[in-house]
Amino acid sequence: MNVEKVLTKMLLSCKEATFLIEKRAVYPLTFIERFRLNFHLKLCLVCKLYQHQSKTIEKAVDKWVNTAGDPKDVLPTETKDQIVEKISEK
Repeated sequence: MNVEKVLTKMLLSCKEATFLIEKRAVYPLTFIERFRLNFHLKLCLVCKLYQHQSKTIEKAVDKWVNTAGDPKDVLPTETKDQIVEKISEK
């Protein structure tokens, strides 16, 4: 197998990389998937930024889910009214 074929097998497209980024949040990746994803992330700034955004969103959703229903986290009626008023202005 020549070098070109090896590189072709190793390299992921951005679509495949984003799929693996999202898959990793739910299921563990195989060794080969981790290797290929890490290799791609070393070369692709856009996918690296996507990974960072994905982690940020995941943390925010986890925090939101884990605090839902907690009475101290409910917005006061006055604050809700102010938000609705600001939205209505536009």
